[in-house]
Amino acid sequence: MKKSLLLFYQFLKKPSFLKKKDKEVLVKDFAALFLLDLFFSVLIVGLFYILLHFKIIREHESADLLKEYGILGTLIIACFFAPILEEIFFRWHLRDLHGSIYFTFLSVSGLIVSQINGSLLQFSIVLAALISAAFTISFLKKKGKFYSVRIWRKSYPFLFYYTAIIFGLIHLSNFKDLTITDPTFLIYIASQTFGGLSLGYIRIKHGLVYSILFHACFNLAAVSLSILFP
Repeated sequence: MKKSLLLFYQFLKKPSFLKKKDKEVLVKDFAALFLLDLFFSVLIVGLFYILLHFKIIREHESADLLKEYGILGTLIIACFFAPILEEIFFRWHLRDLHGSIYFTFLSVSGLIVSQINGSLLQFSIVLAALISAAFTISFLKKKGKFYSVRIWRKSYPFLFYYTAIIFGLIHLSNFKDLTITDPTFLIYIASQTFGGLSLGYIRIKHGLVYSILFHACFNLAAVSLSILFP
């Protein structure tokens, strides 16, 4: 387990492509990162309530899935639909150059669209992002595979961290009236952002199926804790 954490730390210093490992390594990585994420989440929750107690931050109401959908409905959403959909969108592209280009352009357009009104303008921005992504891919194809791979490798550390940050930011929607204009949003999405690093590492090293499974297990733990300690 110690070795798994050390390798994870070394990877975070400079994210890069990894060769897929065997099942024995997978189990060790899975257990080590799961406990690490759980420990980090507990620290963040503790810090959150300390800051809340001293009125340093303002509390934002969070979505109550248990109240709205019940235990079974919450488990289905949190442990089945959310892991599959979020891992496909946020992590699938980490081993695909063209997918990474589309993700980057679409996520940037999504950030812009979330800050403006007007459905026509929003649609135009997303459409422009898709066209720009397609144009970029076409340009790279003309430059050749060697050039494309070299550019992707150089930008990969940025892409990896950017993906985790976007994954954290998307969870702002879980909290009522919370936006990036309130600096305390960092506390609210710290756990998800850190989790995005672990999920990205699992996806790159072991495959998308296992990042989905990791995501589902962590959400199961979170739901279980929210039931035990409402």
